[in-house]
Amino acid sequence: MDPTSGGPIHSRFDDDPAHSDAIDAFVVALAERIDELQDTEAHGDWAALAQRADALAREAMRVGYPLLAESAGEAAVAARESNAELAYKALVELTDVARRVRQGHRGSL
Repeated sequence: MDPTSGGPIHSRFDDDPAHSDAIDAFVVALAERIDELQDTEAHGDWAALAQRADALAREAMRVGYPLLAESAGEAAVAARESNAELAYKALVELTDVARRVRQGHRGSL
């Protein structure tokens, strides 16, 4: 599926049983992590936002979600620049990508 189509996003490791536990744990915690990023942005804590978004990007790559990693990386860049408008826009996009990741996870069926 085209990653820009708006449909569910699957991990590139979905077919590898060795990654299933890590993917499950990541996706289960994803909504809470997005909420934390949004709260951090609302408080204008740019350093914490950059750190948390970078951590999310690294973890997303580790479990096979490069589009999510890219989106989190954009939020981290905006936070490092203390750019409130870009950070907000990046988090809106990140929230949508995270929703699509949750839709693509087998636990959502």
